[in-house]
Amino acid sequence: MAQPTINDVHINRALSNISVAYRNEEFLADQVFPAVTVESKSDHYFTFGKNAWFRNEAAPRAPGTRAARGEYDISTASYICLPYALATPLPDEIRANADNPLQPGITAVEYVTNGLMLSREIRVASMVMTSTNWTYSSSPSTQWTSDTSEPETDIDNAINGVVSQIGRMPNVAIMSWDVWRKLKNHPNMLERLKYTRPGGVLTPGDLREWFSFEKVLVGMSLSDSSKDGQSGSMSYVWGDDFWTGYVPSAPALMTPASGYILEWGARTASEYREDQEHQDVYEVQEFTDEVITASDAGAIVYDAV
Repeated sequence: MAQPTINDVHINRALSNISVAYRNEEFLADQVFPAVTVESKSDHYFTFGKNAWFRNEAAPRAPGTRAARGEYDISTASYICLPYALATPLPDEIRANADNPLQPGITAVEYVTNGLMLSREIRVASMVMTSTNWTYSSSPSTQWTSDTSEPETDIDNAINGVVSQIGRMPNVAIMSWDVWRKLKNHPNMLERLKYTRPGGVLTPGDLREWFSFEKVLVGMSLSDSSKDGQSGSMSYVWGDDFWTGYVPSAPALMTPASGYILEWGARTASEYREDQEHQDVYEVQEFTDEVITASDAGAIVYDAV
């Protein structure tokens, strides 16, 4: 068996720094499912039963008697961080003929990092925007593309769907640009601006104020489902739905977070040589698992437009 080469056992720190720093600002997955570093590639995490924390079990205690007893239950769920990776080759001829200010090596790392981040965005968006993943899900009786629809009622019902389950206000809302461009021009929404900002344009900040959200995110990222060489077939990663849920500012025990991105180790970038092809290969890899940790901490209005 051949011995490992220096490229097999060395991770290029400079390239990894480029990869960590490079991030499309339209990728929103980490703001919906916060990233949490885990010590093991696969393991278990604790889940607390909900009902015990909402029972009224305290009672008067007579002298010389014991206090009323209550119990809570705890169980575990499993995770496994899978390796996600993407690589791209850089032939010697391309590198040698690149004009300034092109930097083919850096561009290659940015390209594969973007691909890795897009993959994460698609995975999280698919989980978030699947109606069966959440305790509350509803489709508008009239889609928001119609002036006769009532999006504010649909949103309020989704908020109540979270509050009535976990006793907390959902603090994050997310939708695609396709949903937002319909919502920001809806006559009901514009009517609410009439007395405070006549002729004004609806902004995500208005929704934050009206519905007491901390964040209103508009996903503009796109995914191309076509094969290489075919005409592009673009679609919005965050679909045609509106989601709201409780997202803690930091991971914590006994906090009903909608979900987390579990990360094992840091994202790494490596460069290795393919001598027979006369080219270098740039690869970026990360180990992650995306998990819904509290299905009742999120709510979705699906097929909103």
